[in-house]
Amino acid sequence: EALKYFDLMCSGSPEGAVFCLRAKIDMKSNNGTMRDPVLYRQNLTPHHRSGTKYKAYPTYDLACPIVDSIEGVTHALRTTEYDDRNEQYQWILKALGLRRPRNITFSRVNFEYTVLSKRKLTWFVNQGKVTGWDDPRFPTVRGVVRRGIDIQALRSFMYAQGASRNVVNMVWHSFWASNKKEIDERAGRYMAIDKEQH
Repeated sequence: EALKYFDLMCSGSPEGAVFCLRAKIDMKSNNGTMRDPVLYRQNLTPHHRSGTKYKAYPTYDLACPIVDSIEGVTHALRTTEYDDRNEQYQWILKALGLRRPRNITFSRVNFEYTVLSKRKLTWFVNQGKVTGWDDPRFPTVRGVVRRGIDIQALRSFMYAQGASRNVVNMVWHSFWASNKKEIDERAGRYMAIDKEQH
């Protein structure tokens, strides 16, 4: 009977929209992500590659641990916002008998007076307010590279931050100072005299 409902959900029919696939874990768990989470649901939004071929998809919580295990990820690097989901991540892998990557948690990188939310930045791209993700005004890797950050300076800056679990609000002048320090070692210094005036 459960397979009948699963097929109905995957068919894309309005009747199937009321069904989803849940993992039976523990409704009494202190961790909310372990209380029978949804793992598969109907989604009629056309996919950017497969179009409307599929009508139901796995949730991020189901897909992520499976893909990490199959693709050979040894250490799953996740921000602290996923702390509660680490237990669920490991449960799914154990239940499916898959190799279990180790979860490493670190805090997000924040900059003062800067919007870093991909969802919010997407609005600027979609509205045509910027030239794209590589717009020099954007706080993206592509944006700061186009603005002039040296790749080695970017690496050095990130290595200096370390993988801390503490939330730190960074300032842009420190970021650009690391760029200047890196470039100064190899930048050419030139002088010129105006032939007409002197």
